[in-house]
Amino acid sequence: MRKALLYIIMALTAGAGADAARRPAKATPAEILERARTLAAEYRPTEAREQYDEYEKAMRRSRKDIPEAVEAERSALVEMENMLERVEAITVVDSLTVDSAAFFSHYRLSPQAGRLVAGSVARLPQSPMAFVPQNNTEILYAQPDSAGRYTIMGADILDDGTLDRPRDLGLDRGGADARYPFLMPDGVTLYYAHNGEGSLGGYDIFITRRSDDDFLQPQNVGMPYNSPYDDYLLAIDEATGAGWWATDRNRITGRVTIYIFVPSATRVNVDPDSPLLTQLARMSDIALTRPEGFDRAAVLSRIERAMASTDDAADHGPAFEIEVGGRIYRSLDDFRDRRARSAMARAINARAAIAAASERLDSLRERYRGGDRSVEVTILNLEQQLDDSRYTYREAVNEAIANETRQE
Repeated sequence: MRKALLYIIMALTAGAGADAARRPAKATPAEILERARTLAAEYRPTEAREQYDEYEKAMRRSRKDIPEAVEAERSALVEMENMLERVEAITVVDSLTVDSAAFFSHYRLSPQAGRLVAGSVARLPQSPMAFVPQNNTEILYAQPDSAGRYTIMGADILDDGTLDRPRDLGLDRGGADARYPFLMPDGVTLYYAHNGEGSLGGYDIFITRRSDDDFLQPQNVGMPYNSPYDDYLLAIDEATGAGWWATDRNRITGRVTIYIFVPSATRVNVDPDSPLLTQLARMSDIALTRPEGFDRAAVLSRIERAMASTDDAADHGPAFEIEVGGRIYRSLDDFRDRRARSAMARAINARAAIAAASERLDSLRERYRGGDRSVEVTILNLEQQLDDSRYTYREAVNEAIANETRQE
């Protein structure tokens, strides 16, 4: 009898052990948090919030505090839900994946849109990038304060090329970073990137408008421009009808994606009930943004013509003609500063490279239009070389002027 009872107890114990083995292990707080973040990255805020709730419960059971960063992530879900109700319907012409360092050098803006220059060229060593409008009367840039937080500064450009006393534009709300300014030709509308209050996560693009010497309350421009990751430098070129913005939402280490799109005078939003809403908000397939019959080539052609006109302005044969401090320089011998002379020599070499690449591209594109697809890769490589040479030319000329101005 005792032996039979022992067998029964052993059998019951074995069965309970088997049931426990079949039962899935309880997820750890770290695993729950990872699920929440994945759902947020997939633009599924309702499901993400449920996982954040589970994470909070698990942390309470473990008697651990919830990190501030996680609380901010959860708060951003409210912003995401609101933005998904107002996703702007834009047409994306093209996208480029480039190195994150000096990514702005790949923006192909017309002279009317202003200039994006490296901070070192603008004699602002703490600023990676600066923006100068076409009228050349002011410069906008971001520089770190004593705590290392970036704030956007402005300074008037004096007649001799030097900068007047810098002023803080007051856009670093809540002690967060404000960077990558772009001022529209109206001199009023300013786009910039900010990683504080109202952001989906990381940097978001905001818009504000100037009123006298102050700027009005900034507004998040929403989706598809912003994402749970870093989004930077929105620039709209009215002369070409193309807009540009950069983002690291595709999570490629050391690289960012630049989208070229067609801006609208009046905002039109995607239907919130559209089955494509999330894909359009995430930019998961830019072909989905293009209406039937959209002439993508026409926009690219306008950009190319604007860049070609810039090349023509730069190309005066063996000589050149630039203005420095009210004087016209036509040869390297006119430069008194050795560094300025050297920079202008680089500009001349870059100008020659532009001419050579442009001529070869014309020939290869003609072959491609005639059906020769074997030249496609060569065309793409040459287009990249042409962009690099244009950037080198602009930066070298800016450097030459900056160094020579110091001699004035």
